[in-house]
Amino acid sequence: MHPLEPAWEALTRAFNEKTSESARAARHQITYQMNQTARRLRNYRTETEWVSAVLDGVSHFAAQSAIFTFKDGRVSLCGQKGLDVAEDLSLELSSAGAFASAVESKDPVVALRTASEVGPALADAGSSERAYLFPITNGSRVVALIFAADPDHLDGNALELIGGMASAVLERQSNIALHAQIAPAATPRETNGGPAQAVSRPTITDLPAWASLSDEQRSSHIRAQRFSRVAVAEMQLVRPEACRAGREQDNLYVFLKNEIDKARETYRKQFMTIPSMVDYLHLELVRTAAEGDEHKLGADYPGQLV
Repeated sequence: MHPLEPAWEALTRAFNEKTSESARAARHQITYQMNQTARRLRNYRTETEWVSAVLDGVSHFAAQSAIFTFKDGRVSLCGQKGLDVAEDLSLELSSAGAFASAVESKDPVVALRTASEVGPALADAGSSERAYLFPITNGSRVVALIFAADPDHLDGNALELIGGMASAVLERQSNIALHAQIAPAATPRETNGGPAQAVSRPTITDLPAWASLSDEQRSSHIRAQRFSRVAVAEMQLVRPEACRAGREQDNLYVFLKNEIDKARETYRKQFMTIPSMVDYLHLELVRTAAEGDEHKLGADYPGQLV
């Protein structure tokens, strides 16, 4: 035995013990924070308390965060931390692509922090920073969204979990009368002895034949949408100049051929395996990269996957 081996083994044991202690301490801190957030959400009595609990919970995992309520096609700020935006900030859903995508899909969205995605007030001009959006639902409706950004580190799993807890407590029947915006939508009712009238609400685009899909197929659609948003966001993040030039010259495909072809091949293999699947990658390229104008993809673009 080498004379240094006992010393090395002792050092290794000490290092492993310290590492385990640090890991336990970190887990304890995270679970404590999550538990406190869950307690506050379970016991909230007003919308203000609900917003405060969500925002405080989110702030542990993102340097900049905000809560927006969604109603009648608009998102309106109701709380913020680490940001400096007007308290009365309100955005049309049609002018903020990332917000619109989160509402339509009811799924977390990652996007570049640009004016077209999150609105001018939340944009980070000249930066490749990403913005994260997590929808909060009440029943079948998206009623609020968590906005989060952090140039150094952001725990998306923790934020999605907080969004899930915030959604769950909104469905408690005992709180229906305590708030208007985050209460469940009114149910149809008879008028003057006639048949039930549909209640007007914002239109949200559903996934194809959603009601007829199995749980496994719905999951595939959701994962396909998420893959598409991330893939296109990465193209814009990694090659912003190519994206800009492609839009200006109406030929994005020529400038991003390698990236688009790679994403299409992955999408084809992973998602184009069931009859109901849609080419969400194509839709995201049009919506985000081409800014809503399909012609900007260019004449060489091969078109939707079939």
